[in-house]
Amino acid sequence: MVPANKLIGPRTRRDILKLAAFGALGGSACGWLDVMAGKSLAVEQATRFKAKSCIVLFMSGGPAHTWTFDLKNPDGKGCPYQPIETTARGIQISEYLPHVAKQMHHLALVRGMSTAIADHEPAHYLMRTGFRQAAGMTHPHIGSRVAQQLVREDTGMPNFVLLKPGSGGLRGTSAGFLPPSCRPLILQDVSKGIANLNPTGGLDGVKKKANLLEEIDQGFLNEYQADAVEAKMAGYRKAVQLMDLEKARAAFQIDQEPQSVRDNYGDSIFGKQCLGARRLIEHGVKYVEVMHPGYWDTHGGQLEGQKKLSGVLDRPMAALLADLHQRGLLEETLVVWMGEFGRNYSGGDHYAKAWTTAFAGAGVKGGQAIGKTDAKGMTVVDRPVKASDFTATIFDALGIDYTKKTKV
Repeated sequence: MVPANKLIGPRTRRDILKLAAFGALGGSACGWLDVMAGKSLAVEQATRFKAKSCIVLFMSGGPAHTWTFDLKNPDGKGCPYQPIETTARGIQISEYLPHVAKQMHHLALVRGMSTAIADHEPAHYLMRTGFRQAAGMTHPHIGSRVAQQLVREDTGMPNFVLLKPGSGGLRGTSAGFLPPSCRPLILQDVSKGIANLNPTGGLDGVKKKANLLEEIDQGFLNEYQADAVEAKMAGYRKAVQLMDLEKARAAFQIDQEPQSVRDNYGDSIFGKQCLGARRLIEHGVKYVEVMHPGYWDTHGGQLEGQKKLSGVLDRPMAALLADLHQRGLLEETLVVWMGEFGRNYSGGDHYAKAWTTAFAGAGVKGGQAIGKTDAKGMTVVDRPVKASDFTATIFDALGIDYTKKTKV
């Protein structure tokens, strides 16, 4: 196939995208779901468990793997944090993740991540889409592919929601060449979602205004066929639909949760977002990305920075895993913990040759570490995992054939 950015001549941009619109991992083979499920790589496709939804906890900035889930300090010059035991035999993690340590029996750590990009924006793009950035091409976010393939119209809810409470880039979060309906609904505060769905002046007034705007845009669209207009019109329809649906409004009412549940998640922004993510999938959302409110890019300040950021992560992540398990939702929900890369041995600089991600739920066998790094966590010495393997695993768990062409 000729790369899209090499095509020239009379073809339109949409034609180029159609030529390039292959499934999110092209011909990449994935066996990692089988490994995480404790099965042979020769397992039959039909025996794999298919998740119904996915929650991704995204740590923008690059968390230091050797200071969180793969502690390294053989010469006293690495991570000074103390390792603690977990509920998984033989697996130790940072002392600043004590709540997560109690849920380690649900988690499979992938300590063999090995990607080639250690610059934030292109790495965000790579890990969110499975592709490197290329001129003239914007690939869809994994969640956009999920929104297209696992769409549920009966709930009235968006199929892809991105919760962005604070820092962190949005590179790679567009729907790319997919329809506007596959774009994420981006919320800064899930607990205030209900306020945005309560229109001032009544719903009838909002509907009239939305209809008028859509009529105006439709006239422009008929003449110019602009993608931006299509996206805007889709936004009008979805906003009015959400306002008109009591079930949709209820999804954002985390204050309706029992106090004991809210206490488990804590009162932090990240805690509320994690609780909100659980409520969203209960109400029919297929894919939720929750961005950590902090920024893990701790150049020179890793000693306190990684400690503080781990503290923000610890309780909500553990509560989410425990809550999903108690409600019987973990077996049908894939939970992913990830950043865009790791950090070097000192914890200060970007590092993509060896780092860690984690999976739970959806048939994943918890309490295991897949892959291994050397004494300083700088080289993968067992089972390296590429970005394509990682993203293919998510698609595979959700029952999406990533080798098929994507409809534009």
